[in-house]
Amino acid sequence: MFNSTFTRIFLIATVCFTMSACSTRESADQYRGSTSQRLLTYSINELVSDLPDNSFTELSSKSIFVRTHFISKTEALVYAEQRLKMELASRFKLNLVDSAADADIEFDFFFTSLGTDQDVYGLSVPVFWVSTDGEMPSLDILAVRMYHGVSEMYYFIKDNNTGVTTAHDGSIARSRSDKFSTPFFSFPIDSLEEKSVLD
Repeated sequence: MFNSTFTRIFLIATVCFTMSACSTRESADQYRGSTSQRLLTYSINELVSDLPDNSFTELSSKSIFVRTHFISKTEALVYAEQRLKMELASRFKLNLVDSAADADIEFDFFFTSLGTDQDVYGLSVPVFWVSTDGEMPSLDILAVRMYHGVSEMYYFIKDNNTGVTTAHDGSIARSRSDKFSTPFFSFPIDSLEEKSVLD
């Protein structure tokens, strides 16, 4: 009798935990593995490459000073800034200078996202007896894990000769890699890179 009751309680609890873990979203603050690193850098590359070809054509004869802003000074911001400057210098042939005092034009790029996310869709069970870095791991029964790199920005251009500052909408870029997972095997689904341009 006790075993039968215990079995029923265990099965009900397992179903409840499984159903409650159908979809989760986690943020990764550290880019330890190659997958996270590539997803983030791919999204930054897409974001910068999406700058419209005619955005800065009329500024090719000007001296430009570039500033980048994010909620914290991370390695991702350093990478994004250098990638952005290379794009401005190589594709748009802009003359970048190291000081705002020497510039005709100032660019301020505001990044609203530079990071990675993880989505899980399907049936997963939390593993309570294992904990890593404060996150609750889970055992996938039948699930698709989607790993995202997300980069987003907008920017302002200030003409130092006139004092006029103009705002410009930016863009968002996502790179994605999917994996189908069960307790016994897993395999990658076609990796996708997604992007949507705001302006």
